[in-house]
Formats: sequence, C-alpha cells, structure tokens
Amino acid sequence: MSGYYLGFRSLSEGMRNLRRPKDIPVSNDLMKNLYLDFLYAKQEFNEDWLPSGEIAEHELYGITLGFTLGDNPNLDIRIPIAAADFDVGGLDDTGAVMGIEFFPNYRINQYVAWGVKVAYTESFSDFPVFDESMSSAAFMVSAESSEAYGMNWSGRLSIGRYFPSNDINDDAFWLYRASLGLHYHLHKNFTLFPFMRYNISTGESLIDSSWVDIGTEFIFMPNSPWNFSLGIAGVGHHNYIEHGLEFYFASQRHF
Repeated sequence: MSGYYLGFRSLSEGMRNLRRPKDIPVSNDLMKNLYLDFLYAKQEFNEDWLPSGEIAEHELYGITLGFTLGDNPNLDIRIPIAAADFDVGGLDDTGAVMGIEFFPNYRINQYVAWGVKVAYTESFSDFPVFDESMSSAAFMVSAESSEAYGMNWSGRLSIGRYFPSNDINDDAFWLYRASLGLHYHLHKNFTLFPFMRYNISTGESLIDSSWVDIGTEFIFMPNSPWNFSLGIAGVGHHNYIEHGLEFYFASQRHF
C-alpha cells in the first residue's frame, strides 16, 4: 500500500470482478457491486536495507470499502484505510495509511477486459522513510478462460507509472506486472484460487528491481449474490524484504 509495500491484494481484487456469475440477475440500479475487505499485513526488512544495519518492520491493520457503478463500462471505486505500526531499530511509531482508487474498465466480452486504475495513497509516520504519498496510473488488461474439466485460469498484465513523494526520494518509476491465477472449482460453493505475480520496476525509488508475489485464496459461494474469500499472500525473491505476509478476508455483494 505504500511505496515499499505495493500490496498483494490488488491481484485478487482485479481478477474477481472479470466475470459476473450468469445466474445472478443484474439490477437496474447504478450500483452493481459492494465490497468490504479486512486485511493484516506485515513486512520485515533485513539489515542490508538501512545504512545503520537496523531491522525495520511494518505492520498494517486495514479495511477497504468499495463499490462498482454502472454495468459496462463500469467504475470501481475503493477506499483503503489502515492503522500502521512501524518499528526501526527497536523504536516504535504508530501511523496510518489511507487512499482512494478509481478503476474505470470495460469488458470486451465475458473473457477479456481492460481498464485504467488511478490511485492516491498517503502514509503517515514519524519515520521519514515511511512518511510518504504515492500517486499512480496503470493500464491493465485481464483475461479469463472458459471453465473446463473443473478449472480455468485468469491472468492480468499491468503497466503503471508511480509518483512517490517523501524525504527519501521523489523519483517517478515504471512498474510492470504479470499475474496468473488458477480457479479450481472443487464445489459449486467453493473455489480454490492459487495465484502468482511477477513484478519489474525501473528507477531507484523502489528498493528492488524485481520480486514475486505468491498466494492462495479460498472463495466461498462464488455463484451467490454474496460471496466471501479468505486469502494469504507473501513476497519472494526480494533483496531487502526478509519476510512479507498478508492475510485478508474479502466480501462482495452483487446487485
């Protein structure tokens, strides 16, 4: 959610809306979906990150409220808010992370969609490295296969320009992301969704030029007006993030 932690949950959020269940009638109301998500995230940086060699930790306890307006094209709006705890060299600080995201998107058909996400995030902390704002704009293309043999896949390509601003740096950078997830339809009321995302960044603003996000989501009642999911995700192959994990509970209501 910040410049150093761009989040795993955007992967599942982006993919779960590509195809609306066929057996749920679409209302004539302006609002088509409502989202309410809860998350806990923690990242621990190794001793190579700070010049002093101190270990830094960052924890988030967050909630995200979102909704979809219109049918096709539509506009997804999300408002993430999180309480944050920062620890650098044994010194603690509490802060907050909040922002807003706008994602106008268009479904070409039931399998392919594209959109542009514009977002702004603000992180508040007494530690300069965590006290920052982040503006971004990203073009995204999503695709999902038809169901066959009890499973299907979905993927996303994203090209984004990010503009951080803090006391450490304010150099803009590009971020390229490629994501792939598999939908195992184990039961009409249960889907297992393992996913992976590869990230490549340019410039010196981020602390690594490439890393991998990997996780699994358990989706309950995927074909009902209300559906829920539990997810866990982590970061790998990162030069400075020693441990990075996120747990989330997501809910969605179709109208």
